[in-house]
Amino acid sequence: MNSEPGDSLSRRNVLRIAGAGMGLLAASGVLAACAPQPAGSGDDAAGTGSGTGAQGADVKIDQLTLALPSSLSSLDVGRESGVLNYLVAALAQESLLSVSPSGELGPGLASSWKQPDARTYVYTLRRGVVFSDGTPFTADDVVASIEAIRDPDNGSALSYAYAGVSSVKATGDLEVTIRLTAPDAMFAWTTTAGGLLVSSRAFLKRNKGKVGTAQTLLLGTGPYRITEFAADDHVLLERNDAWWGEKPAVQKLKLSFVPDAGTRLVAMKSKAVDGALGLASDEARSWESAARVTYTGDRSVVSLAFDTSKAPFDDIHVRRAFARAADRAGMVKGLLHGKAEVADALPSPDMWGDLMPADEVRSGYDAIPALGFDLDAARAELAKSASKDGFTAELHYPGSGPQLGKAALALAAALKKIGITLDVKEITLEQWVSELGSGKQPLQFLWYFPVTGDPAELADPYLNAAATATNIAHYDNPAVNSALDSAKKSTDPAERGKLLMKAVQEAGPDLPYLPLWWARSATALSKDIVLLEQGPYALIGPWATRVRKAA
Repeated sequence: MNSEPGDSLSRRNVLRIAGAGMGLLAASGVLAACAPQPAGSGDDAAGTGSGTGAQGADVKIDQLTLALPSSLSSLDVGRESGVLNYLVAALAQESLLSVSPSGELGPGLASSWKQPDARTYVYTLRRGVVFSDGTPFTADDVVASIEAIRDPDNGSALSYAYAGVSSVKATGDLEVTIRLTAPDAMFAWTTTAGGLLVSSRAFLKRNKGKVGTAQTLLLGTGPYRITEFAADDHVLLERNDAWWGEKPAVQKLKLSFVPDAGTRLVAMKSKAVDGALGLASDEARSWESAARVTYTGDRSVVSLAFDTSKAPFDDIHVRRAFARAADRAGMVKGLLHGKAEVADALPSPDMWGDLMPADEVRSGYDAIPALGFDLDAARAELAKSASKDGFTAELHYPGSGPQLGKAALALAAALKKIGITLDVKEITLEQWVSELGSGKQPLQFLWYFPVTGDPAELADPYLNAAATATNIAHYDNPAVNSALDSAKKSTDPAERGKLLMKAVQEAGPDLPYLPLWWARSATALSKDIVLLEQGPYALIGPWATRVRKAA
């Protein structure tokens, strides 16, 4: 999900497009320091191999080679904000706060934090941390890292996340205070890996404009240091023994960029690689004889986005006709082999975290009117519309998402039966990104991979009329806008949960988006290796520290 212009729209989408990343939650209190600790496996569903136990980190893994399903031209997430960039960079660099594999906000370079008022965040930094080059980590390095993101001369794709920041200051040797211009209950998540990866002021100043290249690489405080980067080929990493956390079992890590699915599988069978990350569920099935495959919900959503400001999609009956013609259950079963779930809304149930209990989330989603597959009902809806005689529309999908193309073709076949011609076209990822929000295509795919445990990450940018850069449906519902604006100002998790659910429920019947499915992605590892805690956020943060030898 990979190179992109540095505007907020493309970053919000491309950051999370499969290449194969904001609420308070507990941030309103002070969290005690805790170093990452190994835990039992949290596999969502295993494909092969029943053993998920592991020996400790003292059992060394000298070298691990993993295949990634796309390539990188830069390691700097501010210049190329793809999912794979974060997967690599977050091993070498850290953020103030962390996200656990199950999606909870927790300590990172900040051992604790508090919010004395709705606009102020105060972070107490971890003592004794050093960068991988041996220089000490200071509060000024955090300030410098945020300043680099906010500097317009750098053109960082992360700059949008700090648009509401009024000041960032080192208010003590081990303290950083960030003040906002207005309350924003999602801001705590900005200081996780999705919005901040810390480097040193000296390194950033010395290498301005060159960070993330083969010559400069990255400098951070993380569990690994990057030793070599060959753009579009591989990254080499070595364990950083100066890291403050528990030392990882893997000593050396090679991440090879192998975009072709067949080549990846051949490499696995020939033992040229020890596994692969980010496999699509339909591809992963062919790996089950050669590897331990684990399927995990990844919070991603695939949805159709209707431009409600343009004909024919300004007509609710046309949108309902599409909804009735989309066999979403059939797509999940036939195209995704059951490794997904029909989506009721944009935010997946995994994103509600501490805001709302899981049973209340499901109950809330059940209240959204369901428009199941029914061609007779689709035909009837079209007959009520201003386009009752049918029309022709285009739907483009990125070449990196073949499952989207298959879904589009299945939808086109159904729509043809009611008099709508849908021309499906594969385009490059770059072309697809440039079209998002451009207004050129009134019907688009929204394909999004969240990096937070807060449903506002999807609800606010895509349903709030004030979010003009990201609301590609041009959707405007006063009740939805009010609920989202109130949720942004609230510091009470339960209240925020109710407000966000209200917004999602109010928007559902209007169909600015037609959610198709919440996906699962797959991790395939050789049967003597396990990745602990394979929750929905397993690959956000220093994931390689949880790799172990199988028991």
